[in-house]
Amino acid sequence: MPTLTANRTPDQLVAELERLLDVDWPTVWAGVPVDTEQRKRWSAGFGWRPLWFQGGLRVRTALGGRLHLASRALGSPVTRVDHTVWSARALDREENALVTGLGEAHWAACLNSLRGLLGNPVWNGSWDAPGFPELPGPGVRPGAEWRAQHQDPHSVAVWRFRVPQAPVFELRMTLGAGAPRGPVPADARIGLSCHAPAPAGSPVVGAAPMNR
Repeated sequence: MPTLTANRTPDQLVAELERLLDVDWPTVWAGVPVDTEQRKRWSAGFGWRPLWFQGGLRVRTALGGRLHLASRALGSPVTRVDHTVWSARALDREENALVTGLGEAHWAACLNSLRGLLGNPVWNGSWDAPGFPELPGPGVRPGAEWRAQHQDPHSVAVWRFRVPQAPVFELRMTLGAGAPRGPVPADARIGLSCHAPAPAGSPVVGAAPMNR
């Protein structure tokens, strides 16, 4: 059987996001303090407990979740905040279809719950949907050829809001079943990312007002 390594319910996801919606995002984007005591106070102001730094500060939330505040170094701007909702690892390639089915069911439940909080996403689709969006955030993203071959990212939903400094919210399911050398046992993951907004002057396509 696949190994389940994270399994937060849709209700738990919504509860975490409700708290994130009220975060002082400009303070988050500005970066995590370098000084240890300042970092503890800074984190406590959001209801977080700092854990360790690895590609960004890891924190524990008041609801028991874990967030990754991605940045190059302490004191550098935070580019996104990641929360892993669900993850499962196949023991071998024969379990990949089972892992995919489990992930798709959890994805659908999470997406339905987020619609109740955020409304309909500005884009929602699978790896083979036309008009697959340019995913937000820095870094190299899988192109159409990779998606067609590996179905990865498997599903994506994006929410954008016309609020200064508001994050771009992205719910994403990846299968982790493809590698340059060929198929591998799936290491599937569903995650919510809160991406830092585009620089001033960049077009905001399909954004909606945020009512909070």
